[in-house]
Amino acid sequence: MAKILLLDLDGTIRRTKSGKTFINEPEDQEPIEGSIEALDRYHADGYRMIGITNQGGVAAGQKFLQDAIDEQIRTLELFPQLSYIYFCPDFEGKFCYLVSRENLGRPVHTEWAAHWSGSFRKPNPGMILAALFNIQNGKNPIEDCLFVGDRPEDEAAARNAGVRFQWADRWREVNPSAKVTD
Repeated sequence: MAKILLLDLDGTIRRTKSGKTFINEPEDQEPIEGSIEALDRYHADGYRMIGITNQGGVAAGQKFLQDAIDEQIRTLELFPQLSYIYFCPDFEGKFCYLVSRENLGRPVHTEWAAHWSGSFRKPNPGMILAALFNIQNGKNPIEDCLFVGDRPEDEAAARNAGVRFQWADRWREVNPSAKVTD
């Protein structure tokens, strides 16, 4: 049985160092206060942690796809508790990329993309469903699953995927009882 913690990234566990609204350069990111401690609590409790992030800056022309890939690689360095990061670089939700330690520098456009194409961008559930499918390998049951985010589209994506949701500010609280969700 697997315990899965799905995490939005921007505004949930990371922010820009520069104060800009979005990360446009991989090094312009840092952990949000309390996020490392919260990740450590869940890691100690046996959760596997997966990042789920829209990367609309690619579609908006603010950064290239390789910049988004490099950004996720840097995020994995900052947060060693994370196993994978799924990201959607387009506004239509057609594409999903997976970055992990095993494929650093060689992210793969997932082979199952056609199944959820058009539903990857949050608030749609495609990235969440793809991550859970990948973790389950079609057979491993999930004991507990929680999605943590800071925006209404994160909450809607969790609801659309049938997954419990918790707001990031509450999740980052130092009090371990903050793990209990409504």
